[in-house]
Amino acid sequence: MVGLGRGEPDGSPQRTQRQGPQEQGCPVGALSEVSNLMREAGHDPWDLLESFGISQELMSKPMTPVPISLHGQILQAAADATGRDDFGLLIGQRSTMLNAGPLRLLVYNARTAREAVQTIVRYHGLWYRGITLDLTADRGFACLSVTLAASIPGSDHVLTAYLAALVKHLEAIFPRSWRPSQVHISYRRPRMAEQYARFFRAPVLYDQPRHAVFFAESALDEARHGTEQMLDSFLREYMGELEAREQPDFAARVRQVIESLLASGECSAVRVADMFAIHRVTLHRYLREQGTTFEQLLDDARRNLATRMLEQTDLPVGEIAGALGYATPTSFVRAFKRWHGVTPGSGRSRRPAIGRAASPGRTAPRP
Repeated sequence: MVGLGRGEPDGSPQRTQRQGPQEQGCPVGALSEVSNLMREAGHDPWDLLESFGISQELMSKPMTPVPISLHGQILQAAADATGRDDFGLLIGQRSTMLNAGPLRLLVYNARTAREAVQTIVRYHGLWYRGITLDLTADRGFACLSVTLAASIPGSDHVLTAYLAALVKHLEAIFPRSWRPSQVHISYRRPRMAEQYARFFRAPVLYDQPRHAVFFAESALDEARHGTEQMLDSFLREYMGELEAREQPDFAARVRQVIESLLASGECSAVRVADMFAIHRVTLHRYLREQGTTFEQLLDDARRNLATRMLEQTDLPVGEIAGALGYATPTSFVRAFKRWHGVTPGSGRSRRPAIGRAASPGRTAPRP
């Protein structure tokens, strides 16, 4: 679960080349305690692990991603072998953030408990794909829930392991006196239910819609001490870089941000980079890696917005130029002639034509 693996030297998630859709995966290091628990129960763990293709050599590279469905199958098989229907709970109890790299540092350097929890919610997916965290609040209680993106074998053990790990992390974030108000489990009451009550130290309800932990919302506003602003800024930029690079179509997301900023009248490479919590230089580098540039995306966004504004509004050309960030109407006219071969005024007089010309090679939308 969170923090069980060591990762690469800098703690960043290991990346592999993607050739199309890839199954959601988690680090193999999240399974490291399976061998210890099975050994303690008198079983040879490697017979089981190797039957699923998990070798000791693979386990020595803890951030290597393996399908989350494989995690579930292994936990289920280990639970069956040991006769422990609380096997997922046992795995979660042993989780730690000591080896979670920059995520651990960012969480423990947070200024408030809310910021620390939101950091886990936002960034955990860089390492644990296919597991969704959601933080909500209602009537004075906060709820941190765990769900899976898809149904997998052994899902009960995966969800319980992750929920137990989260509670351990919350105990480290909040004051020592903190306790959950209530815990929800999405399956029926297990045979070893007393182990759940002992670990969570709170009422545990079964047959609930989802796995979740509830606690007083006021705990999120607890201030944390010893935070360093410079370290926080550095870590957030670093995590933002990792997050941006993990996006399947980063250029498309940048284009969307550019269009939204153009509409607000404040668009620049620095402003866009800030939206992704990365440096301007990093933004340019990522876009080059995807075969484009900020200037090209800005030009595309201006062309699309200009076309829509001329088609759908009666704004003067000068106002449209200003809205798109051009210093003068003349600059806008030159750009428009480059896109469509006509001036904005001429293009507006034959609006359907510029609608087709705005997206070369694409079918014009039907009215």
